Amino acid sequence: MKINFSGKTVVVTGGSRGIGAAVSILFAEAGAGVMIDYLPIDEDIKGLKKVEGKIARAKGAFDSFAGDITLPDKMEELCKKTYDRFGSLDILVNCAGYTRPARLTEITSDFWKRGIEINLSGAFYISCSASKYMTSNKWGRIIYIGSAGSITGGGGSAVYASAKAGINGLVRALSKELAPNGITVNAILPALIETDLLIDKEPDPDKRKEYIKRIPVGRFGTPEDVAYAVLFLASDYAGYITGQNIIMDGGSTFK
Repeated sequence: MKINFSGKTVVVTGGSRGIGAAVSILFAEAGAGVMIDYLPIDEDIKGLKKVEGKIARAKGAFDSFAGDITLPDKMEELCKKTYDRFGSLDILVNCAGYTRPARLTEITSDFWKRGIEINLSGAFYISCSASKYMTSNKWGRIIYIGSAGSITGGGGSAVYASAKAGINGLVRALSKELAPNGITVNAILPALIETDLLIDKEPDPDKRKEYIKRIPVGRFGTPEDVAYAVLFLASDYAGYITGQNIIMDGGSTFK
């Protein structure tokens, strides 16, 4: 199976680190034009430079945009810049996310609002903007990086699990609405992937190793594991798959 995205353009939110970085690089290597959305903070800027270096060495086409996904106007600007730069906007991969461990008694109203805005509302805003370009072209792919925590209640806090559960509902609703326009909508629900989010959830490396005992395949997932699944869902091979929330967890969720 050979997946080639020549002539296609993808927007990757949170595309400078973790899963988003792997998605950005693999799409570029597969021939797509890639617009990388990131926050203008030190960690994202450092990650962006690494991603851009790898794409450049692969002779891929890319650009970047510093945009907060919680700001609808910025997301409109991101999509317009993508279209102006590449001539199309065909695929959206929403990788931007945020979590911080917290018990119920530690969750303030501001904490709750921030978690919902970043993990759910931002995904909605960028989908609204990107889908306009896909609808005009009668072809598109919208893919979210959700979380198995939306099913298990994991992820570090009630805020994160609730917001990611909202993504599952968004997938189902938008898949029905957008299918007549040639747009599929799906989500990958990872668990225990080796990224900054996992380290934020459990900073102690010895305790992180204990998590592996709960994973039947005997290892953490990698950002590339998730990215390859994203590429498949974005391809023509997956044109009949929509409205799905696909768990990627090494068998741990229903162990």
